[in-house]
Formats: sequence, C-alpha cells, structure tokens
Amino acid sequence: MRNSGMMNSTDVQRRIGLVDNLEQQVNIGGPNAAMAGSGGRDADLLGISHRPVGGGHVSLATQALRHQDEMIDELAMGVSRLKDQTMMVNDEANMQNHMLDEMDGDVENARHGLEAETLRALKLKEDQSVW
Repeated sequence: MRNSGMMNSTDVQRRIGLVDNLEQQVNIGGPNAAMAGSGGRDADLLGISHRPVGGGHVSLATQALRHQDEMIDELAMGVSRLKDQTMMVNDEANMQNHMLDEMDGDVENARHGLEAETLRALKLKEDQSVW
C-alpha cells in the first residue's frame, strides 16, 4: 500500500474522513491543542503523541495516518497468513476427497468380487449337493 508512493482518490477521501473523525474525537483546535489538557491523554489512548521529527513536530493527524498504516500492514500480514493456511486446508481437503474417491472404487471392486465369490460358492454347493 505505502510502497507505491501514490494514493488513489478513494484512499485520500477515506483518510480525510478518518482524520476528520479523529480530530473530532480528540478535539484538535490547532497544532498544539491536542497536547493541552485532556487532549494529550486522548492521544495517548490512541497510541500516538507529538514526537519531534527532523527538528519539528509531526502533527497528530500524520501520526494517526502512520499508525493506521502500521496497523494495516499488520492486518495484511495476518490476512496473508490466513490465506496460506486456508490454501493448505484446501489442498488437504482435495487430497482427502481424492483418497475417498479411490476408496469408493476399491470398495466397489471388493463388493463385485464378493458377489462373484458368493455366486461361485452357491454354484459349487448346487453341484455337490446330493439332493
């Protein structure tokens, strides 16, 4: 996601909505308002705060976007692991289905063989019967 360096308009609009919502939740009135009063506590609850970067402060919204990107990356890794696991389950299920199909054919062959042997035994019984 972040690797492309470009964001499409849908992603930009989504992020703008997220930032607007975040600003409403932490009552940001200006660049330093988030650290005043309970704003710093709200930022701490969100797992973000003003941190010096390159001699200046990174805005709370920028930090929130970075935090969201990190969470999205973690989610993407989890989804990737889940995909790998489901693919392994699918492969195992396909293999089990194949084995069941083979077993069905084996049981069918055994049934036919048993029927043939039963008929042979009945015929042998009739041939050797005195009555």
